[in-house]
Amino acid sequence: MGRNALFGVVIFLLLILGVCGFFLWRYANLNLAETPTQHFGQEDVSTQVQTQNNSGWMGELASIDKKDYALSANEIFIEYNKPKVQKSQITAYELIVDKNDIYSIFCLMQTLKNTFVDFTVIKDGVKSQIFLNTQDSKLLQNIILELKNYDIHSSVREVKL
Repeated sequence: MGRNALFGVVIFLLLILGVCGFFLWRYANLNLAETPTQHFGQEDVSTQVQTQNNSGWMGELASIDKKDYALSANEIFIEYNKPKVQKSQITAYELIVDKNDIYSIFCLMQTLKNTFVDFTVIKDGVKSQIFLNTQDSKLLQNIILELKNYDIHSSVREVKL
């Protein structure tokens, strides 16, 4: 019974598809009657410009005549000579760490937070770059000594930003 119902549904859908295809084919080959076209003769169309003497700014703007002149040069080169401002280079320090596991980064972050130094950690895949914004060499040495307590060997390199 189920097999006969399936064949019945498939035949019914194919019949509907065939009827739709027939009507689409008939619509595509239908010769539409040509629509009559009229050719209008050229009529003399004139536009009248009415100028109103408004005392407002819109009336004044509307009554401005178009200027009929051209620039006497083909190209104009305009050069602005701005004074050269030398950018001040910021000196920061990069902390180079030998270990990059979760525990070492945790200890590093806690050490940097406890010393109240402005720092930035950039994690790029496997390695991390730590930039310290300080000029105090004694503070940098203290950070290196604190990290040695956690068995993290580190060094500092000067970076110009």
